[in-house]
Amino acid sequence: MPAIRPHGLARVLFWLAPRWRDPGWIAFALNRLTGAILVLYLLVHMVVLSRLAAGPSGWNDLLAIFGSQPFLVGDTLLIAAVVFHALNGARVAALTVGYGVRHSGRSVALVITGSAGLAALASWGILFR
Repeated sequence: MPAIRPHGLARVLFWLAPRWRDPGWIAFALNRLTGAILVLYLLVHMVVLSRLAAGPSGWNDLLAIFGSQPFLVGDTLLIAAVVFHALNGARVAALTVGYGVRHSGRSVALVITGSAGLAALASWGILFR
């Protein structure tokens, strides 16, 4: 008897349900998300750099934006994405050479915890200076 597959919104909700996912899948999904964030940042960064062609007035306008609270919060989230992506990449590289294969769940927890700690430290330095 073939398995019954959900359709429509039920299919999306079934795919998003974490109850049957292992920690490696969660790390994979977060790595994809942070990778997309980093690509989006690269595109935005190119637009920002193009504004510098306007000369000193363009630079002064950018400095006003860069010092705003919403930008600083976004900057902190960007740092969190970079840190997670880097630590998870190191975790995947270690798994590739056979290190920590039996403790994959612990390494995912370590990456998430380390990323959260480093992001909190960065946010303290950026937002509360």
